[in-house]
Amino acid sequence: MDRLVDRTISAAVFTDTSTEPLPQRVRTVVVGGGIVGASIAYHLTLAGESDVLLLESNVLGSGTTWHAAGLVTGARSSAPMTGLAKYGLEVYRELEQISGVDISFRPSGSLNIARTPGRLDEILYARDVAEQQGVRTEMLDEKRFKEVWPLASTEGVLGSMLLPDDGYLNPGYAALAFAKMAYQRGAQIREHVAVDRILHDEGTVTGVETSRGTVCCDRVVLACGLWTRDLAATAGVTVPLYPAEHVHVRTEQIEGAVPELPVFRDLDNSYYIRPEDGHLLVGAFEPEGLPRAVKEISTDGFAEFLPDWQHFAPIRGKAEATVPAVAAAGYDRFLNAPESFTPDANFILGETSEIRDLFVAAGFNSQGIIYAPGVGKELAEWIITGAPGFDSSSVDVQRFSEHQNNRRYLHERTREGLGRLYAMHWPHLQLETARNVRRTPLHSRLAELGACFGEVNGQERANWYGDPGTRPVYTYSYGRTEWFDRVAAEHKAAREGVVLFDLSPFAKFEVAGPDALAVCQLASTADVDVPINKAVYTLFLNNNAGIELDGTITRLARDRFLVVTPSFSRQKSRAYLTRLASGKAAAVFDTTAGLATIGVMGPLSRKLLQRVSPEDWSDAAQKYTEGRRVEIADGYAYSLRVSFVGELGYEIYAGADLAVNVFDALWEAGQDLGVRLAGYHALDSLRSEKGFRHLGHDIGPADDPYSAGLRFTVAMDKPGGFVGHDALTKLDPAAPKHRTVYIALDDPEPLFVHDETLYCNGSAVGRLTSGSYGHTLGRAVGIAAVDPETDFSGRFEVQSKGRMFPATVSRRPFYDPKGERLRG
Repeated sequence: MDRLVDRTISAAVFTDTSTEPLPQRVRTVVVGGGIVGASIAYHLTLAGESDVLLLESNVLGSGTTWHAAGLVTGARSSAPMTGLAKYGLEVYRELEQISGVDISFRPSGSLNIARTPGRLDEILYARDVAEQQGVRTEMLDEKRFKEVWPLASTEGVLGSMLLPDDGYLNPGYAALAFAKMAYQRGAQIREHVAVDRILHDEGTVTGVETSRGTVCCDRVVLACGLWTRDLAATAGVTVPLYPAEHVHVRTEQIEGAVPELPVFRDLDNSYYIRPEDGHLLVGAFEPEGLPRAVKEISTDGFAEFLPDWQHFAPIRGKAEATVPAVAAAGYDRFLNAPESFTPDANFILGETSEIRDLFVAAGFNSQGIIYAPGVGKELAEWIITGAPGFDSSSVDVQRFSEHQNNRRYLHERTREGLGRLYAMHWPHLQLETARNVRRTPLHSRLAELGACFGEVNGQERANWYGDPGTRPVYTYSYGRTEWFDRVAAEHKAAREGVVLFDLSPFAKFEVAGPDALAVCQLASTADVDVPINKAVYTLFLNNNAGIELDGTITRLARDRFLVVTPSFSRQKSRAYLTRLASGKAAAVFDTTAGLATIGVMGPLSRKLLQRVSPEDWSDAAQKYTEGRRVEIADGYAYSLRVSFVGELGYEIYAGADLAVNVFDALWEAGQDLGVRLAGYHALDSLRSEKGFRHLGHDIGPADDPYSAGLRFTVAMDKPGGFVGHDALTKLDPAAPKHRTVYIALDDPEPLFVHDETLYCNGSAVGRLTSGSYGHTLGRAVGIAAVDPETDFSGRFEVQSKGRMFPATVSRRPFYDPKGERLRG
């Protein structure tokens, strides 16, 4: 029996925890006894860390785990997430045998169907990623479809993909299995113990305050689902997640609802179906979710909401039309219970920026069962080693803006967030809710001039431009979009004329004080003990030599430095610098909102600046990578000669109060020069041609400077070393774990997304980490991580949506390798 929705699960089946007192001190406290917390506790003990206390305010699995449908899959939309999911499948196959707990795992497969051309493209792309990561797939014709799922109609189905190793299980008993194995390896487990507050001192966690007293510890893991946000807030920590109603219903008995039926995902209609003991369970990820405030949810465990058949009606109608037996059978159960969702529909993992040794694993957007084993394994390693062992960029807790923790913002975003799991995952997709909250000083002016805005961690930014006075909107495709030519024109202007970028979302910090140099030297791989007004491109590593950040450090004075990092890394950058400055005579000031940044880029950039500034803009007056204070428009700003586009360019840092004035002067003075506005899509295509790295795609915590091809940023012999120096000394620059190369398709028509597989002489040798269309080169270009033993004289191809495209691979960027560069 599947035994779903089981409220009898408890740790009492393997240990009596009701009367045992709490220990006064342990090494690690895990808060939350759902499947994620139990997996973390187990994987910690598996790694030799047995001094673990798992606390659950009710009984194991009584938060979200108990009402999950138990779907598991090995395929996700990216290589890192597929790796986590695949590990989960491998664990679930053996979990019953090694734990002695019947988890009712049924490896019946899963079937994803496409009803639109765009969805079929998405499935074909997902198939490429799955096969790259060793996950089996099968594309089905209509005959095979009917064999696999005879109860479903094929009407309107354009294509379908079977993942034969997927399946379903009982999530509550899987949580019980992990908890039991953790207990057997030495972990302590206490039910009916509520954690009320996180204790900390001088920025480091020291323990937890519970309903049964205080427990001191060295590390705390918050895996308490929808309650994580509010518990984290007791320590001033930001964890943006919010609950919503999540529904699945069960039919009466149906002939043919056999256990061997794969999980059925009708993605375009926002529902799934799985068998359950002769019934069919129908679950919804509707486009318009119903957020619920935490205060509306019972803390007594096994929380539910009242059935809402009216809200479920559109999903019900679509499911009944596809599987007529559902309509004929009727229903015997309506389960409506809370689940938590995040602003970007990715889960939240890792050490918090505000408090050392406080870790989070929450906000799984109804994918906790899929990811629990992989998250347990990876977070255990992260906790023990102090750094992630996989590319955690897309799920790192530090990726968010602080404002995204605001409850009004979260309530609005969660209306859309619930449905994002089954909605289309278009390239460049922009969410529509909770927008226009954080805006740059130039936002209104750019909107007047035709900007189409996108969003990164809640920050609005101009991604491309329509005609002035218009309000362009996104259209999406896995091929060329309606705005493809707009971006091409912006790209061309940057290469041949002059463009203006609003780069104000860059994260910007000033480090000042007698020890400012020492702090910046410790933070950066490069030597930043340079002359005043000199900028240096550098990496910022973790203790394992993985790349946490990249950016520039400019020396403003003997004891003042300007640090600029990518916009989405603001919170991580601030924490990184602040921690290093702790106890030193230095302070870190976040100047992001106070300093606008206008990029003036292209061969005519110098000519344009000469028209709005009386300064000498010759090469002799301001050399490459030099900065200076300049008189410009009707005020003053700091000019930094750097470029992320590979052409002559300047970043003008003006106070937020002067930004519009400086921008207007540049815009008006450049009209006869053909000045254009350019957005972040053009910036991406320009940097792709030049081979500049993109943090979070081409480089991240799983990459070291040598494998990333960024050895030039490392000053191993500088006084005092830097974070990650010792780990880096153990790596051989001549023997990297992978090599970073540049790829261009020979065919001018196809486009890259990312994670496409690269083949050499018919064998897979690597994957694309990022890609765009190189409008100057007239073909798609990208960056790839490849096996270091790859034969670079071989025949290369890139797989995209199941097709193989001839490609050229180079050890050097394809566009003007002698041009100006810095950020990447």
